[in-house]
Amino acid sequence: MPKVKQVSSRAKPVSDDQALAMDRGVAAILRRFKLEPSVIAGSPYADLHANDVGLLVVLAEPGEWNVRKIAQAVGAPVSTISSALDRLENRGLVGRRRRGGDRRVVHIELLSAGLRLVAKIRANQIETCRTMLAGLSARDRDELIRLVALLAYS
Repeated sequence: MPKVKQVSSRAKPVSDDQALAMDRGVAAILRRFKLEPSVIAGSPYADLHANDVGLLVVLAEPGEWNVRKIAQAVGAPVSTISSALDRLENRGLVGRRRRGGDRRVVHIELLSAGLRLVAKIRANQIETCRTMLAGLSARDRDELIRLVALLAYS
């Protein structure tokens, strides 16, 4: 992850014009690069609920996952995660297991179909980012990546 400069607490307030310009820009990016997963027929996102993509990608990260840990990682309520896991389990993408010592904790893991789907999702995401960056100079790419990281992690 790139280094991110902290935003000064003395930054000027965001104007309505700036907020509206950002909203228009984000909406245009979503349309131009077809980043609305639920409407992309034939893509790895087809037939997935909006919450499912992020959940699947998180489950592909290393570590032991349970409902509470997933909820923290994606910033969603436990009830939302439980519903999503039910959908994904019914599709054969995730499994729930109890392990040895503490039978109260249910571990969540991607099944092989889930692993294959996440590989397709990540490849699609990376290719979309490559397409988005392709029209920019190397300097502008670096600046955009820096600003996106600043926005995401500050």
